[in-house]
Amino acid sequence: MIRIWCLFFFLSLAPHLWADVPNGGFEQITASQIPVNWSPVPDSTRIMVEHERAHSGKTSVLMLGGPRGEPTALISDPIDIQPGAVYVLTGWARADSARAFARIQWLAEDQTPVGESGTTTEVTSASWTEWAGTFVVPTKAVFAHVICLIDGKEAAFDDVRLHKIAPRMPPGLQLKATDFPTQGTRVSRVRVTIHDSVVALPHQVTQQDSVISHNGAVVIFEASRGQITPWAQMRNGTATATLRDADENMGGIYVRARLAHLSARTYIGDKKATRLRGRLFNAETGQPLLGRIIVADSLGTILQTGFAERGFVANSEFAIDLPPQIITVSAIRGFAHLPPEPQVLHLVPGREHMIELPFKPWGDLHARGWVAGGLLNSTANDARARGLDWAALPVNANGDSILTLPGKYVETRGGKQWVLGTTGLFTPEQTGFEVHAQAHLDRGITGYTDILDTSLFDILAGPAFDALDVAHPDARAIWFALLNRGYRIAGTAFSDEHFRTYTQVPGDLTADRLMRAIANGQNMITNGPLISLSIFAAGPGNQLPAGHKRRATIHAWAAAKSDAYLTRIELIRNARVIQSWDLEEQPRKYRISTTLEDTVNCWYLARCYGADTSRVALTNPIYFETKNFAPPQPVQAIVQGKIEMSDNSPVPQAVVRAVDPIGRTVLQTVARHGAFQIWVPATSQIRVEAKGCEAPPQRIFDHRNIQRLLQTPVNLSELNALDTLTEQLQAIDMVFVLKRSQ
Repeated sequence: MIRIWCLFFFLSLAPHLWADVPNGGFEQITASQIPVNWSPVPDSTRIMVEHERAHSGKTSVLMLGGPRGEPTALISDPIDIQPGAVYVLTGWARADSARAFARIQWLAEDQTPVGESGTTTEVTSASWTEWAGTFVVPTKAVFAHVICLIDGKEAAFDDVRLHKIAPRMPPGLQLKATDFPTQGTRVSRVRVTIHDSVVALPHQVTQQDSVISHNGAVVIFEASRGQITPWAQMRNGTATATLRDADENMGGIYVRARLAHLSARTYIGDKKATRLRGRLFNAETGQPLLGRIIVADSLGTILQTGFAERGFVANSEFAIDLPPQIITVSAIRGFAHLPPEPQVLHLVPGREHMIELPFKPWGDLHARGWVAGGLLNSTANDARARGLDWAALPVNANGDSILTLPGKYVETRGGKQWVLGTTGLFTPEQTGFEVHAQAHLDRGITGYTDILDTSLFDILAGPAFDALDVAHPDARAIWFALLNRGYRIAGTAFSDEHFRTYTQVPGDLTADRLMRAIANGQNMITNGPLISLSIFAAGPGNQLPAGHKRRATIHAWAAAKSDAYLTRIELIRNARVIQSWDLEEQPRKYRISTTLEDTVNCWYLARCYGADTSRVALTNPIYFETKNFAPPQPVQAIVQGKIEMSDNSPVPQAVVRAVDPIGRTVLQTVARHGAFQIWVPATSQIRVEAKGCEAPPQRIFDHRNIQRLLQTPVNLSELNALDTLTEQLQAIDMVFVLKRSQ
């Protein structure tokens, strides 16, 4: 399968289209042998200037990977860009046991990051090879950093250029191809067109810029089988490619064309094969549905019928060409639809076969306002075929009849996290509470996929995360321990591909309502069965006053498979199973009610099991609260500071500021006689300034005693370390050495 990133390339470009990549040819070098207008990241990155092996000009730059194999980067100074426009980033690289590539970091007017692009094509060859990528500028971005990266031993870069090719992307692509002939060589001509081959610029631009043609742009092709022309240039709004398949093969082939974030797909039929047509629909309403079609031969081997290893996504109706044989056709669609029975067909040459694949709705979660979704590295159609109602998709991906929003996984010092609702740029050097603060500033939310010892700080600091993925029993034990301490943390399962997270969203489904509901704990997680818990009209995430008798109702459904059944239902209070029902009759669905009465603070959730204990579903808690209940407040730190002068001169009066993770001042005071004591949030950074003097800022999180405690292995489910960490935060000592400004 051929996979190449999308790019445009113009044979000739007017000078006004080129953005100024500062010193993109690396011809200007500082005395410390660093290219002018470029900065290595991290600072310790080893840079070498090469004078004899440049791609062009006199010099190129060689970057060495980190000592432990970690990636390193070279970042350009900010470059002026046009919001919403389409840019091509190109350059040359050669690599030695490494991958060389680049990306763009988008900056707002105040030069704070507002997102990042995808990566360009990669170079792994030891000879100079061109890399490139096409990217659409976010509407909030007015500057950009070009970032050259290596992952591995070493790589050289040269001739980095960035140019604008259009003020916007065309609406879409159209793709057509000729079928394989009945006899002769298996060759197909593939033709792609864009909806508007000429793009008019906005009214306010100059007459000189009034029209830009897409002629010369490059379209990238990909085939599910065979050899296809990797790319072709646009001519008069059209690009063509040739697909060749082995003459002994039989059956159709899918082809995709990509232009930046635009893509189109078509199917190349085979006239000497047998055509199979099918239709997917809701068995009760007749509504067309998307789903995944899986075709297996008589031995049970799954046939490669699409780009994925397991079948292909069908848009309600499909047609594929297969060799004559006995096949079994199956269809799947998420957890809330019973799939049709697999159908065995004997494909006969010269005949067209038709199958109907009806899905039956399973469970009534959708009727109760429950929606399913997750973070996917795929397309909106793939999400719909999984039966999802929403999806966080890659940058520039969008959906039809499905809610899409930005989201991704990020590595932090506290562990791996997911973020939803923000396009912000996050780095592994950031702490979990810094990611959380930035995401909340963008009205997004965050959650841990796994929680580490260093995450204890984030618990005390807020908690500085909205949710915790609890598909794994160990994570569930930590979650229960946090709930028992009074924390209101939502349970999710986005990071486990076998689990699905359902969320009850009141009213119409919008991104803001969805994220608020997830963070509020209106969730249920499952890897097959379905379950709901309600106490009168209250569902998971709700708080009810203690001291009243209430009726709790549990509904459970087996997995959406014809042979699935339920074996056990449990009601859990404060992490302990207080009632259970063993279902010896192995029902497909079950409903039970019980009476609850509590006069103390507590929480309840429901759990059910399928045919074995590995098939499980559980709700988030419903809380009973007394009038005096209050969740744990973020722990404050007591900081005792000492101020000195680097030249031992008398210490001047200094201003002490505590700054939160996004740079806002939360406290300001004056330190006299070289000492101060303040009570501030644990996430604060302390800054000390005096007239004509400055000292490096210090974070409470980086204090030696805090780091020593966080690096000591603990049993997270017991959470005893939280008390020790709280004590340490009450005795933070800092020394600030002021230096006179130059």
